[in-house]
Amino acid sequence: MTALFADPRRALPRVIWTGIGINMLFVIPLFFFPELIFSLLGIPLTDTILARASGMLLFIISVFYIPAAWDLDRYRANAWFHCIPSRLCGATYFTVMVLVFGAPLGYLSIAIVDAVFLILVLLLLMRITAAERAEGRPVALR
Repeated sequence: MTALFADPRRALPRVIWTGIGINMLFVIPLFFFPELIFSLLGIPLTDTILARASGMLLFIISVFYIPAAWDLDRYRANAWFHCIPSRLCGATYFTVMVLVFGAPLGYLSIAIVDAVFLILVLLLLMRITAAERAEGRPVALR
C-alpha cells in the first residue's frame, strides 16, 4: 500500500482504470446475464429490464472516469467531480439500503467496491494536490 502512495500521480490513473475494470465485472453480467449475477449476490431479481438498465447506467458512469485517467492535469475536475461523488453515493446508498432498510446483503459488495475506490482516489488526489501546493504550482479546477 505504501508503494501506491509513493508516486500518486502515477498511481491515480492505475487506480481509476482498475475501478473501471471492476465496474465492468458488474456491467457485463448485469446486461447479458442479470439472473446469474443476482443469484450470485443473493439478490431477488424482479425485473430484468431494470437490472440491465442499472448495468448500462454503471457503464455510463464509468466512462466519465476516463478523462481523469488519461490526463489528470487537463481533466482534474473530472477526477474530483465524477470519481468522488459517484463512488461516495454508491457506497453510501447501498450501505444504508442494507443496514437501515434491510436490503439483501449482496448489495454490500457494491458498497464495498465503491468505498474502496472512493478512499483510494480521494487519498491520491489529496496527496497530489498537497504536493502541487508545496511546490508552488497548484492546478486549478477548470
